[in-house]
Amino acid sequence: MNTLRRDPSAAAAEAHDLIIVGGGIYGAMTALEAARRGLRPLLLERDDYGGATSWNSHRIVHGGLRYLQRFDLNRFRTSVRERSWFLRHFPDQVEPLACLMPLYGQGVRRPSVLRAALLANHLLSRGRNDDLRSDRRIESGGVMTVLETRSVFPQVREEGLRGGALWYDAVMTDSQRLLIEVLRWASACGARCLNYVEATRLRVEAGGVVGIEATDGVDGATLLFDATIVVNCAGPWSGRVAGAFDRPMEELFRPSLAFNLLFDRAPPSEVAVAVSAPEPGAHTWFLYPRSGRTYAGTAHFPCGKGAETWTPSRQQIDAVIDDMNAAVPGLDLRRHQVMRVYSGLLPATGQGSTELASKPMIYDHGANGGARGLFSVSGVKYTTARDVAEKTLRRAFARLAEIGEGTERPPAREIPAIGAAAKEGTGNDLAEAIRRFADDEGVIHLDDLLLRRGDWGDDPRTLERTGQVVGEMLGWDEVRLDAELDRLAAPADTENSGRHP
Repeated sequence: MNTLRRDPSAAAAEAHDLIIVGGGIYGAMTALEAARRGLRPLLLERDDYGGATSWNSHRIVHGGLRYLQRFDLNRFRTSVRERSWFLRHFPDQVEPLACLMPLYGQGVRRPSVLRAALLANHLLSRGRNDDLRSDRRIESGGVMTVLETRSVFPQVREEGLRGGALWYDAVMTDSQRLLIEVLRWASACGARCLNYVEATRLRVEAGGVVGIEATDGVDGATLLFDATIVVNCAGPWSGRVAGAFDRPMEELFRPSLAFNLLFDRAPPSEVAVAVSAPEPGAHTWFLYPRSGRTYAGTAHFPCGKGAETWTPSRQQIDAVIDDMNAAVPGLDLRRHQVMRVYSGLLPATGQGSTELASKPMIYDHGANGGARGLFSVSGVKYTTARDVAEKTLRRAFARLAEIGEGTERPPAREIPAIGAAAKEGTGNDLAEAIRRFADDEGVIHLDDLLLRRGDWGDDPRTLERTGQVVGEMLGWDEVRLDAELDRLAAPADTENSGRHP
């Protein structure tokens, strides 16, 4: 069973070893790590998979170079290991990315400092390419001369330029698809995954967890699921879920706004560039090529207490564009070139802060006066979600089995030519392939399919036409299709790009 077909009644009739609340990357990885170890996990997501914090990812799978510069060797080694894990298991969705930082002889951004850092990065990550395909290997970096830097990045700010630091990381070519493939893998190993099912009440007997009461968002049915372990991976809502199940926990997730911009502009370099305006303390922007366009981020702004929606204002977007233009002479990015805003909430160190939390939190409610078997997780990085999932499971289960035989990832799903659906002359075979794909992947709404089962939604200009044709292929009547198109259009508007539909 490696599909995500929805069958809430069948799931309610089964026994589960644990229930995971939340279908972002942390919930998905917890389901996968549990299922690969012979457990029977059930994942419940109240909306659609990966539609909140995971949606705003900058898509970089970090190898931890920044942690090495801070002498945080534990986080560095974890990041290197987890980056290799993604490259090994998801070579179809993750690939190496060359990164360049211009050096101007200030602070740590000096050729001598970066030369030492990159050498240490190479020496301390020697096993990074073990068992990787040859085209997924992470090469060593180095410091480039001024001439070499100019040749790679012609628009580089030249005043005071001393060279450039070149290193290699990894990037997700399609982060939405990657998350779905994680869930398909978990399902193939025995996990049950249900979107549009909201966990509403923790069921407790004699001080211990016995299950979850939930509501099916499709038909409104009340469902009872049995399990003695519940893991709260609800991301921005983790504090609220903790409050409903035990007690309010603001410290689980103090929200800050984060967003990335996709520009309909050729990238300034064939490699990713890390650039800053010349003022002291200026923010570092990371711009890299994405399907011939420029993907740039990440912007951080404070949020009010309890924020659960994330919509950057026009003023915030304009400020970000102005700062990026100050960092790269002649870049001349414009608001009308913004194709899509990918925004979400990330955990900060304090209320109203933009300083991101540096370490994940795994909270055992039972050890702190709550129900035995209830755990809450708040993660900080997409890259380390699998590692945090494994640590959570080791705390939740006294004896956690090792990964069993026959739990390799199934072949990636063949994707129907949805991009061709907007063209005239598409036939019945394509329509049938799209219907089967939608059923197998738990698609309820049009935006589930076009925004979160692939990258078809990157260009809002073609989205309405594609949605119209695909909706007709799915057999929806005019009233249903109009409602679905309205829903699909909402996140494509700049003012609403980060609001989860």
